[in-house]
Amino acid sequence: MTNAFRQTTFATAMLAATVLPNQMRAASDDQDTIVLGQVGLSFYAVVGGVVQEVLEQEGYTVDVVEGPHDEIFPQLGAGDVDMLAAAWLPSAHGTLYEPVEDVTFEIAPIYEEAKFFWAVPSYIPESVLSSVADLTKPKVAAIMPNTIISLPEATGLTTGARRVMEAYGLEDAGYELIAAEPSEWLDTFRTAVEKKEWVVLPLWQPQWINAVYDIRPLTEPKNAYGDPDTAYLIGHEQLRDKLSAETMQLLQGIRFDVADVTEMDRLMNVDGMSAREAAQSWMAANTDIVESWSTN
Repeated sequence: MTNAFRQTTFATAMLAATVLPNQMRAASDDQDTIVLGQVGLSFYAVVGGVVQEVLEQEGYTVDVVEGPHDEIFPQLGAGDVDMLAAAWLPSAHGTLYEPVEDVTFEIAPIYEEAKFFWAVPSYIPESVLSSVADLTKPKVAAIMPNTIISLPEATGLTTGARRVMEAYGLEDAGYELIAAEPSEWLDTFRTAVEKKEWVVLPLWQPQWINAVYDIRPLTEPKNAYGDPDTAYLIGHEQLRDKLSAETMQLLQGIRFDVADVTEMDRLMNVDGMSAREAAQSWMAANTDIVESWSTN
């Protein structure tokens, strides 16, 4: 297999990938095709874009499959997906990963400090609302909308949010957690901020909202969401036979900070780039980090 990374430096190959036409980088028909799965949220997609870039520069053809959590994990377990970018473990995706764990393996811990929390706009006085527990205060409940919009039920954000609701007695205080599509979740927040209205937002990092909006995380002393996770690049066992040892080693070296993924997510959602363009842009601007992957 032609190995573009080892014909030149790793970072130089990545930079070249941002300017060379796709047809110059395509794998030949007789080379393996890798099916890359990712959950249909932008911060997964940009990480997937980086993985796709690495694989294509190694000479592989990559087919990207995207879907909700409760579809992608079973596809990984069935071998319909060769790789998943990425699973938050051990907590957020633990119940989704457990059924497929015996036929998969962890390729790399690509970033740490993956976590959920609830946030509010900073114009809400911290002296009045600084903790999730403060939502039950009568003077807070009188102003805060009683519906809290989250993502679909299968997401770690929402399964954890239901634990938060129970831990702090928020239903008894009159609140209702609504599982909604990402567009409704985002529109609800944006509308409230535009009008300077009170709103509480179940959120996570890495996520572009953290870089764009002036928001404040609420403390959550009962730790209902649990400790931060690590995001892993996961492979189905069949992937071991598809990838060369050298390519597997490159994938095992991939590392990001939460801030790196947040920036790629911002490039996609604010600057209007595609996931692949955001990945390429970040890689070209961070050649020192990219170069380090080949030596990890």
